[in-house]
This record gives sequence, C-alpha cells and structure tokens, in this order.
Amino acid sequence: MEGFQDGIPEGATPIFDENDTSGMGDVLNTLHEQVYQMAKDSGNAPKNFREDVEAFVAAVDWSEKWIQALLITHVLLWIVTIITRKNFTWQCCTFFFVCIVVWSAETLNTLAHNNWTTFSKQDYFDTHGFFTSVMLAGPMLLLSMYQMVNFLITASYLLVDVKREELKRSKQVKGSESESTESKSEPATSS
Repeated sequence: MEGFQDGIPEGATPIFDENDTSGMGDVLNTLHEQVYQMAKDSGNAPKNFREDVEAFVAAVDWSEKWIQALLITHVLLWIVTIITRKNFTWQCCTFFFVCIVVWSAETLNTLAHNNWTTFSKQDYFDTHGFFTSVMLAGPMLLLSMYQMVNFLITASYLLVDVKREELKRSKQVKGSESESTESKSEPATSS
C-alpha cells in the first residue's frame, strides 16, 4: 500500500518505540514529579514525616464505621495474641492468618477500590495501595514481627528446658552406673 512504511501511515507518529514501549510511564512519572514540585513550591506539600502523618490523619474520616471496625479488629488481634503468647498452636494459626491477609492486601485493595461506594464516603484505595498498606498490612506485619520474636523466645526457653532434662538424665544414668559398680565391688558376706 502506498503511504505506509513498516505498517505506519505516512505522517503518523508511532505510539511505540523500537523497544515496543509506549513511553507513557515516563510521561506519567514526569507529570507526577511536576505536580509534586508545584505543591512543594506553593507550600502545600508536607515537608517532613510528621507533616506526612498529620496530612494522612486529616485526610481520613475516622467516623466511618468500617475504619473503626478495622481499628478494633487490630486492637483485638493484638490483645488476643499477647494473652495467648504461650499457646503455640493459637500463635501459629494467628500468624498464618495474618500472613494470608497481608499477602492478599493488593487484591483486597483492588476490590475495595472497585467497590468503595458501597461502604465508604471516599475512595481511600489508590493504585499504589498506600492506605491499605498503612491501615491493614502495616499493623499486621508488626503483629507478625512480634510473633516471630515470641517464637524465638519460646524456642530459647525450650532449648534451655531440653538441656536441663538432658543433664538431669545423664546424672541419673551416672548415679545408677555408680550404684551398680559399687554393689559388684562389695564382696558377698555369708553368715
């Protein structure tokens, strides 16, 4: 066909470069940086971690029931985990539950982003999952870290108990060996 070179019409600009990438990612990153820089220049962007936290707290509507339920769930999970810290089976079940929830946080974020109007006043669920990371995965990761430390402490106590039992048994074995050698070495007395 006349006017086509390598499948591109004459005068048209190709969407993809030679690496088959569109370059949209670069455009979006540049746009994001420019918007952030404009906010910074206007004095509206947070300047440090404290201001970031304050901005996050101000942006969240803490009166929403589902956010309150999420916070209560975290508090109850922590309380139950601390109370049952010596129950190995319960700790393992809780640990695996937390791992599954954290592992599925991205999927939960996508579902919440697609259905936020059914349970929330505003869309907290961006494509990066910041809100989900801070409000769901973050506290659960801290809980799982606490559980890992608890597992290590429990394992160290078990190791000490096993070593004590081993020493106790070795003393018993030595004691019974010394009694049997003493009874063999004593001559039999006849009356």
